[in-house]
Amino acid sequence: MKTLGIVLSTVGLAGAGVFALATSAQAAPAASCSGATSISSASILRDHRPPTWGTVRLVRDSCSQYWAEITMNPRLTANQRANAYLVQYGGNNSGRTLSCDSSGGNGAVTAGQRTCRTPKVKSTDGGVTFVAIAREFHNYGSGYEEISQNATSRTR
Repeated sequence: MKTLGIVLSTVGLAGAGVFALATSAQAAPAASCSGATSISSASILRDHRPPTWGTVRLVRDSCSQYWAEITMNPRLTANQRANAYLVQYGGNNSGRTLSCDSSGGNGAVTAGQRTCRTPKVKSTDGGVTFVAIAREFHNYGSGYEEISQNATSRTR
């Protein structure tokens, strides 16, 4: 009986060790993607004329993830709104368009804010290209109307 107790307690300790290993493996940080690089950008202009109201960028990181982001200058007022869009050409999802409001994005730029980004899209397919588009909206009292739009060049 004493031997059975020792065996059970040893198994219990071994089990706790396995549990501790499994727990620490789950808590390990995921591989980090770094080196976010702007691969194309365009100014946000109203009526295609200066001044510049911000910038739209197509960005890629070291894990071949792509996204669009905008930075407005200055911060938006209560009657303004802006959004970035990522359009994919080629591959299985050709024609897919994602915005800052899509799942995985951080939401459109609203009053008091300057930036937003779309969800990240992983693509290692050399035939896939992307465009980043910025749209700015203004509410003159009857809902939001688009007042400016610009896009980066289509690139990989």
